[in-house]
Amino acid sequence: MDRTELKELLKPFEAKCAEKGKSLQGICVEDAFPGDSSTSFIVQVKAPWVDDMYCSEAIDFLFDTLWETTNEEIRKKVFSIQVIDSRDELHCSSEPVSNDKIIIVK
Repeated sequence: MDRTELKELLKPFEAKCAEKGKSLQGICVEDAFPGDSSTSFIVQVKAPWVDDMYCSEAIDFLFDTLWETTNEEIRKKVFSIQVIDSRDELHCSSEPVSNDKIIIVK
């Protein structure tokens, strides 16, 4: 699975975020390990609604929605999620993801 395919497979995730009232202004998919597309990817989302939210709340919402809209194969390709706020700054980032544990980093 390459980054283009992963971005396409994340469309239900993006749609569900909007349906839940937390639209994403964009999703970027970057190599977690540049030059090695056989591994997982960093999913960077622009979410202006995080401005008034704790990092853990934003990450919890995004991962709950990701689990709701994707299968294990897709989730295995997500190394971490980075959240960009309305000022185009990194609001927070998750640690590397496993399918059963999420660690939040500010």
